[in-house]
Amino acid sequence: MNNTTSVLSQPLIFVGPPRSGVTLISDLVFHHHDLCWLDNNFEKHPKSDWQHRLFRHASEWRNLAVNRSSLLSEMAKQCSPVPSEAISFWDDATRDDIDFDRGFLRGKHATPLEISTIKDVLEKRLILSRKAQLALRFTGPSRLCFLHSIFPDAKFVNVMRDPASTVHSMISSEQWEYQGRHLLWWRGAYSLQELAQYDMLRDHAVAGTAFQLNKLMQTTKQEAQELDIDMITIHYEDFVKQPQDTIAQILSHAELPASETINAALKQNEIRGSNKVLKMPATDINTVYTWCPAL
Repeated sequence: MNNTTSVLSQPLIFVGPPRSGVTLISDLVFHHHDLCWLDNNFEKHPKSDWQHRLFRHASEWRNLAVNRSSLLSEMAKQCSPVPSEAISFWDDATRDDIDFDRGFLRGKHATPLEISTIKDVLEKRLILSRKAQLALRFTGPSRLCFLHSIFPDAKFVNVMRDPASTVHSMISSEQWEYQGRHLLWWRGAYSLQELAQYDMLRDHAVAGTAFQLNKLMQTTKQEAQELDIDMITIHYEDFVKQPQDTIAQILSHAELPASETINAALKQNEIRGSNKVLKMPATDINTVYTWCPAL
């Protein structure tokens, strides 16, 4: 990593649609000993100095769980922190019109007060946990405009997956049944024409989900081009074929050295591509690509 005066220099930020592999890939990279990330305890107590110091030891326990095969490592695994997007932290630290849970935040910028508030908490976390570089993850809308206004030198990793596989996984999840299966789940980026278009699709789960997925992917691409974001795109299918090469590409982008702990975590995880999409009716597959052409 470049030596600069800022504690939060060049944070590594993962983005991508749900069910695209962004959680799996980022969780593996978060095993890097230099990275400081947000966990479920941070989400509960984001301003706790004790919690920040505890994270240093808890993350070491997490790495111990993948570096050794023993009863102790199993205990470490059970006590390890779980990476989190900490959406409640971002919602609490931002103004009322910033919806980090469901908003695209298209064209939205952080105010000086928001930037100061967010950076104060995250800087303290890095210092007290004795980590070198911040790492974050966001699924759904990438929120590039807003995040770039806070971290202009951030290094983004955009994780994508074949649209048919992603849509199949989304509509198969119980969570999506109560979210975007029959309504527009994410808000703030649709034109009136697009809203009218979706209104005709809302009763068709496959088409409606593909429509929303397409908006996620297109918005990320547009914002990255408009802002000249320092971003690489990782395809989940390439990761499945060559996981070590994909991880090496991400670490190179983040200017991080290789990590034996990540390699150990890779060996413990069953990295595979789901072929359940092949069980989708051909008409459904065609519907997906009609409303969400692969980028």
